[in-house]
Amino acid sequence: ALTGRQPTLYLKTSDPRCQGTSYDVEREKDLLLWLQGRLPVPEVLHYEEHAGTKFLLMSAMSGIPAREDHQQQPDPDRLVRHYAEAVRLLRSVSISDCPYPYGLDQRLQELDLLLARQLADVDCKNWETGTPFTDAQSLAAYLRTHKPPEEGGFTHGDLGRENLFVRGGRISGFIDVGRSGVADPWNDIALCVRSLQHTFGGRREPLDLFFNLLEIEPDWDKISYYILLDELF
Repeated sequence: ALTGRQPTLYLKTSDPRCQGTSYDVEREKDLLLWLQGRLPVPEVLHYEEHAGTKFLLMSAMSGIPAREDHQQQPDPDRLVRHYAEAVRLLRSVSISDCPYPYGLDQRLQELDLLLARQLADVDCKNWETGTPFTDAQSLAAYLRTHKPPEEGGFTHGDLGRENLFVRGGRISGFIDVGRSGVADPWNDIALCVRSLQHTFGGRREPLDLFFNLLEIEPDWDKISYYILLDELF
């Protein structure tokens, strides 16, 4: 974060190892520009490349992270409603002219790059408790051979309490959109489910409310798959 006479600004950088992955700030810059007027996201203020490093300067997002909002007002229903509103907002973005496919074919190709460049999170100590894998290669092999059928929609790709901003009880914006694009909305839903399970200790009531608000039945196979996929990213 940069502060001075201007409001707070945020600078993100990426090095050549990130080229062609969702960690490449050039991809995030392109998505931020495309999303202007479609979703509340930071404004791109400056982008440049120098000596192999890419620099992205952005405006701050209005509001506070959902994590902070929940700390201030620890009401389960409030966080659930924020997540449901976020999923609905993302699904409202038309994908008819979206040039950023990010479905499982793209994700698994990227995973190969991340593993080859040692950018993947291969430490199983960081994975979810109960993940039935102890090494990255066996998990990656499972992900390749168990791809679920995909629906299409605009997705955030890394939806959670840190990347969702709220103000006055409503969603005020999304940050960290490097993994956004056309993919299965169950990816976002799965990450919301994981967050709710962490936050409320596996209680069923918040999950029931979440799916009631979305007016869908949970697809636990897809939810499990997308949580496993996120382990390596």
